[in-house]
Amino acid sequence: MTMPEAARGTTHWRIDRWDAEQTAWVQQRSGLLAPAVEDFRRHGVAPYDVADIHGNLITTAGLTRLTNLLTAGGGQAITNTSARIGVGNGAGTAAVGDTDLSASAGSSNRWFRVMDATYPQVSAGVLTLKATFGSADGNFAWNEFGIDIGTPTVSSAATVNATLFNHKTSIAQGTKASGQTWAATATVTFS
Repeated sequence: MTMPEAARGTTHWRIDRWDAEQTAWVQQRSGLLAPAVEDFRRHGVAPYDVADIHGNLITTAGLTRLTNLLTAGGGQAITNTSARIGVGNGAGTAAVGDTDLSASAGSSNRWFRVMDATYPQVSAGVLTLKATFGSADGNFAWNEFGIDIGTPTVSSAATVNATLFNHKTSIAQGTKASGQTWAATATVTFS
């Protein structure tokens, strides 16, 4: 008996957190208003906390986008200028038909952040996306994640772009406060 072939996509999420004092220290030394992960590392400032969250759901729209790109059926690929990581304070359960985060509208409930400069990164079956949420971004309880894809050039905002690629809910990561810097990294592995 032969096993049927199957494809699988799973995501490992990582949250690196720097408090307001660490952020202010790096801002002062680097001269940057919104330092990214690499700026903290360059100045030897380790995050005060790191969290790992496993799993997600690739949405129907995300799967459609993948198959359209595989068959030259059109659609925007995930690039540095088209993809964002979104976080929200919504509750509920992710479903394949999701087209948006479950959080209520407005920047006090949700925020989609553009990719850091060198992301996304791709290697054999692995797609890595990273976005740094500066002191004024995403200051609410982080209860859900998502990656969206728009048309270049996207900007950080509180509304979803054309395609919500994936969705993860019930992550309970605590509340990001003003002055803190949190970085969200999504590593999507296809096998």
